Amino acid sequence: MAHMDYDLTIIGGGSGGLPAARIATSLGARVLVVDKERLGGDCLYTGCVPSKSLIHAAQVVHQTRSSAHLGLMTQTTELSMALVADYIQGVITQVHDTEKVYTEGATVQFGSVSFQSPTTLLINNERITSRATLIATGSHPASPQIEGLPEAGYLTNADVFQLTALPASLLIVGGGPVGVELAQALARLGVRITLVQRPAHILPREEPEVSDAITRVLQSEGVTLLTNAHVLKAARSENIKQVIIQQDGATMTLEADEILLAAGRQPNVSGLHLEAAGIAYNPTKGIKVDAYLRTSTPNIFAIGDVIGGNLFTHVAAYQASIAVRNALLPFGKRKVDYRALPWCTFTDPEAARVGLTYSEAQQQHRQVRELTFPWSHIDRAQTENAPAGFIKLILAGKKEKIVGAHMVGLRAGELLGEITLAIQHRLTVSDILATIHPYPTLQTGLQQACFAAYLSSKEAMRNKKVVGALLKFRR
Repeated sequence: MAHMDYDLTIIGGGSGGLPAARIATSLGARVLVVDKERLGGDCLYTGCVPSKSLIHAAQVVHQTRSSAHLGLMTQTTELSMALVADYIQGVITQVHDTEKVYTEGATVQFGSVSFQSPTTLLINNERITSRATLIATGSHPASPQIEGLPEAGYLTNADVFQLTALPASLLIVGGGPVGVELAQALARLGVRITLVQRPAHILPREEPEVSDAITRVLQSEGVTLLTNAHVLKAARSENIKQVIIQQDGATMTLEADEILLAAGRQPNVSGLHLEAAGIAYNPTKGIKVDAYLRTSTPNIFAIGDVIGGNLFTHVAAYQASIAVRNALLPFGKRKVDYRALPWCTFTDPEAARVGLTYSEAQQQHRQVRELTFPWSHIDRAQTENAPAGFIKLILAGKKEKIVGAHMVGLRAGELLGEITLAIQHRLTVSDILATIHPYPTLQTGLQQACFAAYLSSKEAMRNKKVVGALLKFRR
């Protein structure tokens, strides 16, 4: 067998590449990690970490300005966006420092990388050989083809977190999680927000009642939502940007100080010379992989945003564990399983989901029902003056196995761990109900929802008949 410089070369040091490196080195592999300029990826510098830091700052401002009911009478706060930006960069630095452990034991190089063959790569004009390669190059913000937009200028998540001064008004193109999160956060910081969304609802992948709930929250906080609308043209007139949109067949002109694009992402595949390694891909949809995360070239794998699908940090990390195992071990290959895939939109309140929607469950199971439990019935939510929201459970089969959950509420994303585990291991309402939950916590709400589901179940009705007959006999 020919000698190779490395057992595994990982292209991309972000949300997928870093966990992959740590797993591979823990297995004793000789690992090379290659990134363009720095480790951490989009999530650290322009995605999850800075956005959640901005959301936190905006939430503190919002709570301070609306805290008279708690006896805090100072409701006017002066905002220094420069200090907010410093806070965001400080969090990025802290997270970066904690992530250094992921590359311990691995070789790290920065610069350009391209394939010469399935086992040969060119890194900064130096050829190296690798038994297996894992592509985890991520994605970048998509730029829709809108007339005049390049000349007018716009922001994306790649630069919005660098702002030390906020525009007075902002037009956001895209009503997915990124657009919705930034719309609320920036509105709370004093920016007049107009959000333009092509589908009929914001967060179109969510259940209708989830989308409706977040819509009401945004509108109550002054965000203007224009759905069933798309941008036709953009222009710049001195310091004002003008955008012509079409909504329900009619056109209108909007003005704003700045435009923010949040209209999806595209895979980072350019410059890799994938053809030289025989790797099939689509420039807009990404690298094609099978259920084992193998590309069309058997010794080359790909994970994360570069393969399209569910563009989440936690999905890339999960895929890393599957791909590394399959790349390094000749036996026991594992397939990906997205049956219990959680995600959260970090608005306030949060929108969290895992598993199937009601319509998806109806297509896959014969016996399906849904139950909705009000968030206001959770005592901890009442103590924090956050009663808005609900827990919706999707149940299937005679045993009422949990196959989906959709939630809107205070820190709803924190409830996803338990319910994801339940779906992964095919647990039922009774299993959650029989588990002791600490009180008072938001987690108690999940148990309460399961109790409500049990009380309205056929099992409860049968038990009532049996116990009723027994009690009647004893009387």
